[in-house]
Amino acid sequence: SLVNCCTIDWFFPWPKEGLVAVASQFLSELGLEQKLQASVVEQCMAFQVSARHLSDRFQQELSKYNYVTPTSYLELISTFKGLLNVKKNEVETQKNRYVIGLDKLLACSDNVDQMKTELIELQPILVDKTKQVEELIVVLDRESAEAAKVKEKTQAEEAIAAQKAAETEEMKASCEANLAEALPTLEAAVAALKSLTKADITEMKSMKNPPKGVKLVMEGVCIMLGVKPVKVNSDDGKGKVDDYWKPSQGLLSDPRFMDKLIDYDKDNIPVETIKKIKTYTTNPDFNPEVIIKVSKAATGLCKWVRAMEVYDNVAKIVEPKRMALAEAEASLSMMMADLSAKQAALKQITDKIAKLEADFKAANQEKQDLANQVSMCEKKLDRAGKLLSGLGGERARWSEMVVVLGDQLVNVTGDVLISSAIVAYMGVFTGEYRESAIGEWITSVKEKGIPCSSAVRLEQVLGNPVQIRDWNLYGLPRDTLSIDNAIIMSKSRRWPLMIDPQGQANRWIRNMEKDNSLEVVKLSQSDFVRRIEGCVQYGRPVLLENVGETIDSILEPVLTRQTYKSGNTVMMKIGDSAVEYSQQFKFYVTTKLPSPHYTPEISTKVVLINFTITPQGLEDQLLAILVKKERPDLEEKNQELVVQVAKGKNKLAELEDKILYLLATATGSLLDDDALVNTLQSSKTISNDVSEQLKIAEETKVTIDLARENYRPSAFRSSILYFVLNDLGLVDPMYQFSLDSYVTLFLQSISRSAKSDKIDDRLKNLNEYHTYAVYQNTCRGLFERHKLLFSLHMCTRILEGSGKLDKDEYTFILRGGQVLQKELQPPNPSPEWISESSWDNLTELANLPAFRDIDSSFQQANSDWRDWFMAGMPESSPLPGDWQSNLNELQRLAVLRSIRPDRVVFAATSFIVNNLSVKYVEPPPFDLNAIFAESSPELPLIFVLSPGVDPVNALTSLATNHSMNDRLKTLALGQGQAPIANSLLEGGIKNGHWVFLANCHLMLSWMNSLEKVVEGLRDAKPHADFRLWLSSYPHPKFPISILQAGTKMVTEPPKGLKANMIRLYNNLSDAQFTRCQAGLKYRRLLFALVFFHAVLVERKKFGTLGYNVPYDFNESDFDISEDCLAYYLDAYSSTPWDALRYLIAEANYGGRVTD
Repeated sequence: SLVNCCTIDWFFPWPKEGLVAVASQFLSELGLEQKLQASVVEQCMAFQVSARHLSDRFQQELSKYNYVTPTSYLELISTFKGLLNVKKNEVETQKNRYVIGLDKLLACSDNVDQMKTELIELQPILVDKTKQVEELIVVLDRESAEAAKVKEKTQAEEAIAAQKAAETEEMKASCEANLAEALPTLEAAVAALKSLTKADITEMKSMKNPPKGVKLVMEGVCIMLGVKPVKVNSDDGKGKVDDYWKPSQGLLSDPRFMDKLIDYDKDNIPVETIKKIKTYTTNPDFNPEVIIKVSKAATGLCKWVRAMEVYDNVAKIVEPKRMALAEAEASLSMMMADLSAKQAALKQITDKIAKLEADFKAANQEKQDLANQVSMCEKKLDRAGKLLSGLGGERARWSEMVVVLGDQLVNVTGDVLISSAIVAYMGVFTGEYRESAIGEWITSVKEKGIPCSSAVRLEQVLGNPVQIRDWNLYGLPRDTLSIDNAIIMSKSRRWPLMIDPQGQANRWIRNMEKDNSLEVVKLSQSDFVRRIEGCVQYGRPVLLENVGETIDSILEPVLTRQTYKSGNTVMMKIGDSAVEYSQQFKFYVTTKLPSPHYTPEISTKVVLINFTITPQGLEDQLLAILVKKERPDLEEKNQELVVQVAKGKNKLAELEDKILYLLATATGSLLDDDALVNTLQSSKTISNDVSEQLKIAEETKVTIDLARENYRPSAFRSSILYFVLNDLGLVDPMYQFSLDSYVTLFLQSISRSAKSDKIDDRLKNLNEYHTYAVYQNTCRGLFERHKLLFSLHMCTRILEGSGKLDKDEYTFILRGGQVLQKELQPPNPSPEWISESSWDNLTELANLPAFRDIDSSFQQANSDWRDWFMAGMPESSPLPGDWQSNLNELQRLAVLRSIRPDRVVFAATSFIVNNLSVKYVEPPPFDLNAIFAESSPELPLIFVLSPGVDPVNALTSLATNHSMNDRLKTLALGQGQAPIANSLLEGGIKNGHWVFLANCHLMLSWMNSLEKVVEGLRDAKPHADFRLWLSSYPHPKFPISILQAGTKMVTEPPKGLKANMIRLYNNLSDAQFTRCQAGLKYRRLLFALVFFHAVLVERKKFGTLGYNVPYDFNESDFDISEDCLAYYLDAYSSTPWDALRYLIAEANYGGRVTD
């Protein structure tokens, strides 16, 4: 129905045409040349195709999955678009800064010779001008002295004249004060006169018989003006009397009458006139207040007459003063004239001095200007010296940087293109695959005519040295792979999902984001969604650790950054909750799975980054641990220097940026700006100081590194051994080993191995101890069939590390030979005893340098080779001819592997014994007591089960020996047992019980919960007596974190009679061994029983030669037989042989035999 009711669309990988079309569309906006753009588009398509092929190879060779999706292709294009112009501008800006800095320095250098010539020319001119100024100073001093004398005399006379002038001024003021008394009256009279109109005068003139007051006034006016009266008859008829009216009328008729009055010479009124007028002014009727009653015009004239009389009275008082004032003024005038002459003479002298001073000032200014010019020239030379001495040393380096940056600018398109491909595709691959792909890409890019560097390193193209040093200080390993991973993480648009089986990336992220309130969550936590929502809202980073191969779908909006706008707020919906999205939010995801298989759906949402530790990175870490233990002073100093060097380089970079910025922004000549030069010199001085400190620090670090390097052989050996353990995960999924537990073992080896004052002896002791410690600790967790493989792998890796192993020859031993062109293969000389596969191996072996013509040797010495082939132990027999002496042991093993593969195991055993030691082919017996002694409450102990073996008895016996039999809680896991298991764990952690959860493989759905408990044991601080025991058959879905954290023990009989016997004895408790009363007989018969059981078990390895049917004799058979033996010896005084033989041999063991 699904097929019938649906339309099935097959979505195949994008075709090349589609890839080219998409790239052309997106890259059209970059502004590249048409030919270059076409090449870039073609190369983008090639990257996608190449990454697919690389992923296929990755899966075939390492069984690791990676999906190259369209999202990866779009990531490539967007990364290239986003980085190309940024990188171009960055490189161009850096280059221009160096160019400007060089130009400024070159200009400064060119000006030096010019300034030196100018300084030489200015010196004699300055000397002449100085002499001229000195001569002017002599003349000026002489003239100034003479002028001072004249000035002194003139100033004395000026003082006398000033005193005289003051006295004259005082007299004048007195006169004016007296006159001021009459002036108001005079001014009032003049004002009254001016107020008279022509009509007023005419009115008075036309009076035939004027009033007495008018006549009286006009008589006064006539007297003042000197108009004589006429004689007329008196009113009584007695004689003649003076009559002024007639003349008055004539006077009033004079057109200038008013002017005469106004311009009257009041200062020179005759005495007689004043005498006559006084008779009038004393007359009560001659009063303006009286006269106003009869005539307005007469009133004004009355006021004028009276004012003249008043003024005359005052003038008589003032006159003597006026005369004295006139004399004083005359005398003062003469004095001032004489003084003016002397002042004129003084001015001539002062003008001359002023001219001399002006000449002196001009000459002195000219001299000062010359001196300033010389001084400025000297200062500029000094500044130039400072600049050239301070920055001159940078010229060579800056010139080199200009060339380097110029090359980078030319190659930036190809470099950024390849770097973008690394960011888009390479995160999941190991270093070997990355190097292979990048080498192919560089060749491809160059073939398409795209300029690029001969070696493209992500660290150089996209890395920031300061940021990388900070990352290293936060714990990022210093190897290239880890640094590239960090750059990929920082440049990718997607959130990173880090494959981190050793926890390196986890620790780095924790340290780096610690100050930013990092939130660490796990999918197993019930509140992980709520915690992530809070971080999304408030912009805090999140580390989601230990994810499996699936990620909860509720996190899809976070992984894909699905946001939307509500008003002006950016929102994200997580589950049913809508939260505000902060742009500062960061999301990191890690997994401990070494080879996770993520679906394409997940691969498109995250960028997968493989942080699996590299040999070099681990070697450096182990070296630091070893030196810290052996020479803590060296390691402490080394760590200090690492930080000091990093800070010093950061400071140098900052100072160089500052110097280049100042040079770039400086206007005009550098030498004109003293502050700039001083700032540059100060910066360079600081830079030199930092450089010197950095040099000393680096020299000290070199010395320390040399001392540390003495310990590198042990770190190198230990690194090799860890990767041997790491490779075991490919053999069986239960073989998982954590780096933390390995480091703990390494620390134990350091403390327990034999000490020596000689470093070589000390390292030899440590290497031997640690190698065997790794062998011992690992063997107890390996199945018997894998122990020899482990020893061989460890042996060959150690030999390879010391350069004693040919990798091609060893690869042949592992894989054999496969003939691809059968038609070119020589004919088999003896098909009757050389099989087809053996002849294929030999002909392919002949292609290796050490085995040239070995196939021909089988034709030439056929009988000798046949005798060797037919030998019972050919591995111990010499090879025919010169081959025995020409080949080493590994090469002889390759020959044996070609035609007698059945003897390879024995030859491999001999190879291990000869190159390591016999103890590496004799696995240590299983000792549960020793394992328990090294255990801790925080780490589980895991029994890896094999058919027919049950660890319960051994565990019960151990519990009895440690008085824990009452506190041993056992539960066989299965459906519905989860609540009981959780209860047992909770009680065990709190009360210090032993909790044994058997058959974990039957309840894998609950393993996630158990994983959470195991991860939380360290934080839970369990009771000191608590132990968690687990048992499980091998299963690929068993949680890796539990396997890595725990101590693994394989419950399988060991290989070898001796090993089996020791294992049985180790399983017996002291109480069991001493419980039988017949001690001597019991111990002897127990030895026989142990020997008997070991023989039965050991016969199984001979296959059908041992048994027709592979019987599962196990430790339960031995335990029951041992109980029977102890019981019957105590029950009977004489040994019941028949009963013991029947019960043990016939019933217990023989009961299993069916054939």
